[in-house]
Amino acid sequence: MIRLAIIIVILAAGLIVGPDITGQQGYMLLAIGSYTIETTATVFLICILLFYVALLFIEWLLGRIFGIGHKTRSWFVGRRRRKALNYTQSGMQALVAEDYAAAEKMLLKGAKGNDLALLNYLNAATAAQALGHDTKRDEYLRLAHKHNPGAGLAVGLTQTRLQYQQGQFELALAGVQQLEQEYGSHPALLKLQKDVYLATGQWQPLMTTLDALASQGLIETEEQETLKQLAYAGWFDDTANTDGSAGLITLWQGLPRKEKYQADILVPLCERLIALKADKEAQQLLLDGLSKNTDARLLTCIAQLQLGDYHPLLTTLEKKAKNESLAELHSTLGQLYLKDDKPEQAELHLQQAIALQPAAQDYILLARLAEQRKEVSQANEYYRHSLGLTTAVAVIPVS
Repeated sequence: MIRLAIIIVILAAGLIVGPDITGQQGYMLLAIGSYTIETTATVFLICILLFYVALLFIEWLLGRIFGIGHKTRSWFVGRRRRKALNYTQSGMQALVAEDYAAAEKMLLKGAKGNDLALLNYLNAATAAQALGHDTKRDEYLRLAHKHNPGAGLAVGLTQTRLQYQQGQFELALAGVQQLEQEYGSHPALLKLQKDVYLATGQWQPLMTTLDALASQGLIETEEQETLKQLAYAGWFDDTANTDGSAGLITLWQGLPRKEKYQADILVPLCERLIALKADKEAQQLLLDGLSKNTDARLLTCIAQLQLGDYHPLLTTLEKKAKNESLAELHSTLGQLYLKDDKPEQAELHLQQAIALQPAAQDYILLARLAEQRKEVSQANEYYRHSLGLTTAVAVIPVS
């Protein structure tokens, strides 16, 4: 448009000033080597103008020619992309419908000419695994990384998750460890680490991962506590099997102070010490825990102790019973007195326990004591109470 305006201005100027310079056309001489051109200034200017118009025409003609080529290429590229999109959509629909063979086929076709071929390969890997083709799965993941080298985290997460789902836990473990080195505590990686560490019994890394998930608000408190208890139990089992009671004590000493005396941790630890015949060590830890919080689970664990001398333990619990009136405390004293062969004191505490909170186990112990005294009627009465409590518990509906 601008060029056309320039031409019009030049023509207008020629029409205006042309008559004035008709009689004074001037003289132009161009010499190039042995060639010379002689003309008037007016003719020279007209030739320049015509040359410029010729250049504009050539430019327009070339634009038309190359424009057609560009449009042709664009049409073919657009057609290829539309086909890729159609194949991809069909493949995703087949994947959702669990028609994995069709999904794999369509997704691979859709990867050609698709700017988002990364997603096609990742989903094709999922379909291949569902068909049991692990080799194809790994090849598709390799192609995904080759197509988009910057998507290492996405490819790595997909590969490790598929390995975990396939039960290839050792490969999945190596995968999450490698991804952690490269990408740190990424939310999606933390969630996958939780599953892999749980499946492979990596208890210490699991607890670290649970804390990281909690700090980012990625796990519910209830789930965190449940998995943490499971992790501690597994950790205690591994330590007990490899290092015995000494290893368990060392492990406990290295725990954070706020966790050492929690019943959820102390009880499973002491149960394993008792299983290893380290009852004295378990007794001391349980008493330390009771001094901080009288938890019924600690008392239940104390009742499992097998000691050569129960007197120190009984003395400590008797002092506690004078200050705290708890059914579980009296029940534990009753069971310990039975182990110490003191049936009278045992019966006294068991009677106090059922007075505070009737329990089937306490009634059974009282019935056995009555049987030892040949008090059959009293023993049967205790058994009836025990049976009534057991039946009541059995019929409680689960909410």
